Amino acid sequence: MITTRPSLAVLLPLLITLACGDDGEATPGSSSGDETSTTAGTTGPGPQPTTGGVGSSDDGSTGDPVASSTGLVDDGSSSSSGGSESSESTGQLDEPKPPVPAGLVHFVTGNEDDADVEPTGPGVVLMGGGPEVDEAFTWWGDYIAGGDVVVIRTRGSDGYNQYLYDFGNADSVETMLVTSEALANDPYVSWTLRHAEAIWMAGGDQATYLENWMGTEVQSAIEEAYARGAVVGGTSAGLAVLGEFVFAAYNDTVYSFEALEDPYNQYMTMEQGFLALPPLAGIITDSHFQERDRMGRLVGFLARIHADGWAGASVTGVGVDEQTAVVVGPDGQGTVIGLGHVYVVAADHPPEVCTAGVALEYAGLEQYDMVAGDSLAFPGAQSPGPSSPLAAAAGVTIPADPY
Repeated sequence: MITTRPSLAVLLPLLITLACGDDGEATPGSSSGDETSTTAGTTGPGPQPTTGGVGSSDDGSTGDPVASSTGLVDDGSSSSSGGSESSESTGQLDEPKPPVPAGLVHFVTGNEDDADVEPTGPGVVLMGGGPEVDEAFTWWGDYIAGGDVVVIRTRGSDGYNQYLYDFGNADSVETMLVTSEALANDPYVSWTLRHAEAIWMAGGDQATYLENWMGTEVQSAIEEAYARGAVVGGTSAGLAVLGEFVFAAYNDTVYSFEALEDPYNQYMTMEQGFLALPPLAGIITDSHFQERDRMGRLVGFLARIHADGWAGASVTGVGVDEQTAVVVGPDGQGTVIGLGHVYVVAADHPPEVCTAGVALEYAGLEQYDMVAGDSLAFPGAQSPGPSSPLAAAAGVTIPADPY
């Protein structure tokens, strides 16, 4: 029997608690809750602007002038309403910086000119949400060569700017709210990403990231920045879109019991091929992992990827707890940092039963549980440590408490 999805009235107190925990300004760099429209209006870390910025709208589309943290005002007056004032630039790396398009909400802290340095990565940061792991942003200083950090999101404000700039290893931090496909294809946006030495995808709603960025210049610019040695990372929803495979959350979040009782339920919306970052080939990521009991749904994701014919010989799930991250250097060696755990589930075979309306049956999985200081080798997120068996049957995981 399929368990009834909890009502909003039942879930709302929990969601409010999670949102407050994620978004409270008491902790710098906190990310917004992902995958739910009930945690709207999140803005990230640090003090928020009282004028300009995103106003009362989640996506910043109020049309008001935007005050950057340098004290300048960009009201879009140099650009037409349809985009940048020049059609000559395509936003490529070897072209001059295009003008800011009308409608782009952005904030700059530090030097507005391009640092023009060569990063020494590439690198990846996989962060699980909640309060930021400061060590990750100290770590990337070894690779970004004092260059420019770009934060990309679809809602929120400039809360990351001063927080990241204060680490002292970046020439500037710029946050862009890329809220439409038109902005995602704008030359200024793609040029800024291509010239970045670090790109950070904030928490929020991964559905809006995929809907607005997939198949656009944002996608290709992030991949090109990584290829030239930049560090690319994300937290919460920003983590969710980094792997080859993605839980899209187009129909809101999905709970573990739903994924296990029916792996083709309406909430199990999946995507592949948004980003092609070599260390994350064959991987799907998940955030807020133990805190939101997401092992069951990660097993469901792995089952779907195999059953739908997306995977090769194997696919790997990486679940990251809050206040926890994996940092991956240019040699592919990953290290766990932070206060929680990282769970890796290796699935080198398809499930026994993965059918709409039927409980998932999936035996023979291997689970690895890692903490700060433990190592993983990418691609594949391979761990040298011992594994424990994991399975799914009759709508539950085996063991029932996989943490």
